[in-house]
Amino acid sequence: MAKRMLTTACMVVLTIVVAWAQGPNNTGTYYQAADGKTGSALKTAMYGIINGKYKGTKFQQIAYGSGYLSGVWGAFQTTDVLDNGTTIRDRYSNITAYKVGDDQGSSNSTEGKGGYNREHSFPKSWFGGSTSIGPGTDLYHIYPTDVTVNNQRGDLPYGENNGELWQSAGGYSKVGNCTFSGYSDKCFEPNDEWKGDFARSYFYMVTCYEGSQTGWKSDMLSSDAYPCFKTWALNLLLKWARQDPVSDIEIARNEAVCNIQHNRNPFIDYPGLEEYVWGTKTDIVFDYTNNGSSTIMVETPTFSLAEGTYTTEQNVTLACATSGATIYYTTDGTTPSASSTLYQGAITISTTTTLKAIAIKDGISSEVAEAVYTINSGGNTPSSGLFELVTNTTELESGKHYIIVSGNKALTKFDGTSGTGNVKISSSQIDMNDAENEALILTFEQLGNYWTIKGDKAYMALTSNDNALNSATNATNNKAKWSISVTSSGTATIQNANYTSRYLKYNSSSDMFRCYTSGLNDIQIFKEKEILLGDADNNGQVNVTDVTALVNIVLGKDNNEPYVYNHDAADVNEDGEVNITDVTELVNMILKNK
Repeated sequence: MAKRMLTTACMVVLTIVVAWAQGPNNTGTYYQAADGKTGSALKTAMYGIINGKYKGTKFQQIAYGSGYLSGVWGAFQTTDVLDNGTTIRDRYSNITAYKVGDDQGSSNSTEGKGGYNREHSFPKSWFGGSTSIGPGTDLYHIYPTDVTVNNQRGDLPYGENNGELWQSAGGYSKVGNCTFSGYSDKCFEPNDEWKGDFARSYFYMVTCYEGSQTGWKSDMLSSDAYPCFKTWALNLLLKWARQDPVSDIEIARNEAVCNIQHNRNPFIDYPGLEEYVWGTKTDIVFDYTNNGSSTIMVETPTFSLAEGTYTTEQNVTLACATSGATIYYTTDGTTPSASSTLYQGAITISTTTTLKAIAIKDGISSEVAEAVYTINSGGNTPSSGLFELVTNTTELESGKHYIIVSGNKALTKFDGTSGTGNVKISSSQIDMNDAENEALILTFEQLGNYWTIKGDKAYMALTSNDNALNSATNATNNKAKWSISVTSSGTATIQNANYTSRYLKYNSSSDMFRCYTSGLNDIQIFKEKEILLGDADNNGQVNVTDVTALVNIVLGKDNNEPYVYNHDAADVNEDGEVNITDVTELVNMILKNK
């Protein structure tokens, strides 16, 4: 009797434990029937779940709709708008700004102007072309997209290509012959940021409609209930799902669609679920309380160096506390993904950089780690010693020639060697007929007592028009100098002597010439030093060390520019040449001073 009572008590405890077991995203026991399943059996279990009831309400698709904000059109108001609540999120084009409802169903041959339509990312022709209640109205694979781009896609399979047949604005979406192994015909490639979303839509479709999927026709599909996809297509979709993990946008859309259809996409609720159905974990049983769910976390990468301002080049190492996680990073401020640079060792930071990194394991991505490193070296003074840094605008003199350096972005190294730099400066700091995207392109050359700009790059030019200052004319004036002009009120401009209409303006509010874009340092200005005749070693005084420097010049041991010694100061007798007579003059000068 006691044994029986104990068994009953255990059952009560077990019932309580099961009742409290919860799935991800407040799904409770919705996915419980899939517990312990693997591979094809797991997929079939999910088929039964998502075709059943969610919190007491049966799965039901809405009508396709034919009027203003009716059916699927109206659903987009909550499933696919930006934070402003009115602008459609377009996954095929990045130049549209369509308003929900107002721009629906238009037709135009120009991207960004023709309106949006209801894109069956899983083309309806594959399952018979119907838009009656069923797969043709299932919101988990229907997205609003630009009409023009969607027309280019048609019912092409997804794939990867070089965009040789067609590209949307900026190459955001592409059409071409597939380059992914196993398929070579024409395909459509969406942008990287949505590839995982579309892959999970495809996983959902063959799962939700397992009962009819065997009759569907596509170059991506097989005619069986499992694995459903042809080998090349399955490999492609698994790759995309790994490279573009579940995002907050997907999670929010899953909730919005669930509120309408009363079912869910399990491949969003359980990031990496596809690995248990088709991928690398088909031998591992599914646990609906945590297996592959958001409760399994990948730790955010850490940086060995705290963000901040540094005066020299720095090395940064990355680490992740999650064993087996792979780290990817970017240095251009973009959000990293599995398509970004793989971390393999210390990262050298030589210019101001925004470093971002993520860690990925089993298709699950960490939060993005970010640090901004400001390298404020400001460029190095030319080693010839012929210049001194202007630190106050009162030092600027009208008619003088100056060297202009924009930190260490204008030159990767500025140590007396020549070099080039391409410095973008916003229109508020540069005057060129109020055009946008202007660039100051500099190639430096030492000419006697000053550095100047040389060659066919010696001009300010629009990024899209390198001939803005007539490069043919400019090539004949390749010694063009940039000078400072100062007004009586103390403001100044940097100006090209050959092209007086092109100039940089001084920013009086910060008392500096400044460059704000791309993490560049302040523009620095070096002015010409006064020449002290006889000071061949450029140390600020005339003494016996100058004799050695002068002899080296005469013997031709310093005949390559930029010079080590001051050749102008070495012309002691000012006859225009440096020779043995200058050595005699220098020795007499030193003896006389003594």
